[in-house]
Amino acid sequence: MTIRSLFLTTTFLLIGFTYCRAQSSPRYFILFKDKANSPFSVSKPTDYLSARSIARRTRQKIQITENDFPVNPTYVTAIKQTGALAIFPSRWFNGLVVEANASQLEAIKKLSFFKGIELNLPIANISSKSPGIERTATISQKFETTEDIDYGKMRDQLALLGVEQLHQKGFHGENMLIAVFDNGFVKANEIDYFKPIFDEKRLLDTYNFLTRQSNVYASGDHGRAVLSIIAAYKPGTLVGPAYKATFALYTTESEPIESPYEEVTWLMAAERADSVGVDVINSSLGYYNFEGEFNTPGYNYPYSKMDGKTTIISRAARIASRKGMIVVNAAGNEGTKPWHYLAAPADVDSVLSVGATDYLRNYASFSSWGPNAARQLKPDVAAVGAGTIVGNTAGTASSGSGTSFACPQITGLAAILWQSYSNLTSQQIISVLKKSGHQAAKPDTLLGYGVPDVKRAEAIILADYPILGTEKENLVSIVVSPNPVQDNLNIDFPANLVGQKVDLSIILPNGAVLSQESVTVEKQVPLNVKSLDTGLYLLRINVKDQVRTLKILKQ
Repeated sequence: MTIRSLFLTTTFLLIGFTYCRAQSSPRYFILFKDKANSPFSVSKPTDYLSARSIARRTRQKIQITENDFPVNPTYVTAIKQTGALAIFPSRWFNGLVVEANASQLEAIKKLSFFKGIELNLPIANISSKSPGIERTATISQKFETTEDIDYGKMRDQLALLGVEQLHQKGFHGENMLIAVFDNGFVKANEIDYFKPIFDEKRLLDTYNFLTRQSNVYASGDHGRAVLSIIAAYKPGTLVGPAYKATFALYTTESEPIESPYEEVTWLMAAERADSVGVDVINSSLGYYNFEGEFNTPGYNYPYSKMDGKTTIISRAARIASRKGMIVVNAAGNEGTKPWHYLAAPADVDSVLSVGATDYLRNYASFSSWGPNAARQLKPDVAAVGAGTIVGNTAGTASSGSGTSFACPQITGLAAILWQSYSNLTSQQIISVLKKSGHQAAKPDTLLGYGVPDVKRAEAIILADYPILGTEKENLVSIVVSPNPVQDNLNIDFPANLVGQKVDLSIILPNGAVLSQESVTVEKQVPLNVKSLDTGLYLLRINVKDQVRTLKILKQ
């Protein structure tokens, strides 16, 4: 379910209808015994992972294993031969989502590689309209309409995090890849505050895992609002923390329908995000159970299962985190209800779970509580979730409330902090953000470590990772001139970098690398850019895997 209490549009009622009508048989998540005789190998990861995905693992010393292999294609072929419809394969769970009638399912069970069925139940049986599948009528209690307001307050929510300090140093998300999982991104391709993303070709990938097509703009206003908090760029109206990042937009959630199928679509989105090389996942989604949510036996998620490793979605998020991505997830909006605990996958130890505050950093009463069922402290951090400024479809500012709107603020912050300190691992960035929280000295189960702050985070990096911190300070001291430039760009380095090897790359705003060379640092290094066309470029300077990216305007 989307964690968006206090936000509703009528488009939610339409999502999922197409595939509800089209499905003729239940869907099952078939699990395989092994990946024996796989055509894939650890030595050739480019057969199944992008160069960017491999590089993310390499930077963090994460090994590529058999778990990264796609499922054995001969197994998929054998299942198709039973007459069942193959929907999605899963390399992480080593299985296949299928649509199958009773006789087809029995034929699948007889295959030698068949291991079992996730939950031992259909993950979706939409055509039957069983009570365990459809959302209960309490949905209207989770939402309110938005209120249009004059701009002036988005800077307040960013100021609490210290985002402007990183912007002033030139970090806006350049070359960072952020995936947003949600219910859709209606009209995101038409709204002016997203125009730079499309003009600069910073939309890498889109996919709707419900309709199984690339269009994510037909419905789903919540995803659009979440994206605006991260990525909007309309000076004087809306500016998100990572407005220069590249994005992947995935629809995984169907509002009127609630079943484990949505957890599986989240898993599929996470696998796709991993494959294309995503750095940070924003997920304002969560699944839990209280009496009446899932009535079908086996679908129930009591608090005891909020342990970070039991539900489908939590297992998926746990793997995603261990692949080197930062997974940021809203805690939930159940704080005032009988079920007041956080939802999966915010219960995962390595997921950065986000609670909600007001503008004074006070706990927002609707924000879900921790800890998780394993008694691990949750949520981890918090941001403004009461009266958050978001963009609307008219291209102006609105306000909304919910941990789903606190979550993307932390996503944007995590992305630009990681851009600034790229040699840290994903889990080190999470640790720094937690330690920089306003109540880090006394964390609790309502706001965790509290609201992070860039100034404190950078001080922690200098203290906990002194070598990285010193190198980062060196990078910040690098000056390029003239800028704008016509023929030759001069790069001035601090004295303590002279004699070291440096990689210099010229990059398009969409992340495409035009040129790369290694040089030995002198006090001033010339770079000939005469052959470049007029326009905006990025200069990436890499010293011992520490990276600084600077904008260059070629005249």
